[in-house]
Amino acid sequence: AKGVWRKAPRAEALRRQGKPPITVKWIDVNKGDDDCPNYRSRLVAREIRRAGEDSIFAPTPPLESLRSILSLAATDLEGDAPHDRDPASDNRTQIQVLDISRAYFNAATDDSCPTYVELPDEDGDKAKGLCGHLQVHMYGTKRAADGWHTCYSDFLVDLGFIRGGASACVFRHVEKRIKTSVYGDDFTSCGPKASLDWFIAEMKQRYELSELCRLGPGPADDKEGKILNRVIRWTTEGLEYEADPRQAEKLIR
Repeated sequence: AKGVWRKAPRAEALRRQGKPPITVKWIDVNKGDDDCPNYRSRLVAREIRRAGEDSIFAPTPPLESLRSILSLAATDLEGDAPHDRDPASDNRTQIQVLDISRAYFNAATDDSCPTYVELPDEDGDKAKGLCGHLQVHMYGTKRAADGWHTCYSDFLVDLGFIRGGASACVFRHVEKRIKTSVYGDDFTSCGPKASLDWFIAEMKQRYELSELCRLGPGPADDKEGKILNRVIRWTTEGLEYEADPRQAEKLIR
């Protein structure tokens, strides 16, 4: 937990936060599936909005934004440069999915609105009357999602992206020809291979991440990937999008 909190007396939490430290709990999450399990243990806060407290919302894109990214990758639009479908071209169109590790921990908290959490039971300082004054946002706190949204949005704008007018979670980079939809800690983008190479290099300088898949027409490109529990396939006819494995929708280019 180094860097996540500063240890402080519980009395400080009561004085500055107006309530005791927020309780925490270890949660085990399977980010894979039954066939390929990928279990993660995460310490989360259990902050519940009390009567009289304002709600805090963070924008989340509708699933239509994912379909829009796929449609843009599959369609040549009038007025835009056509997609490069040459499997050997360094500018061939691809679809990239990035997963940010421990996303909320990348967003710094605002000390004018401090948040204090209990230390986990295995930390001996808890018995000494200490708690954690959060320096970054933690899963389960009210401001975490909004703090992360502000963090990545500002970074993308600094890289030259333009924020969407209809959705604050959709971005485009005119020069690099990249379109991106952000759903929590998942970035789904389409654009030329060279531009997506640039994008992941820039993102790695700021965040710890994994590239879950890179779909495209090249012989080494992925031909199937899972995005938000939807199966996406790159076929010779175009893209197939399966929200339900029993029903495939073709996005023909």
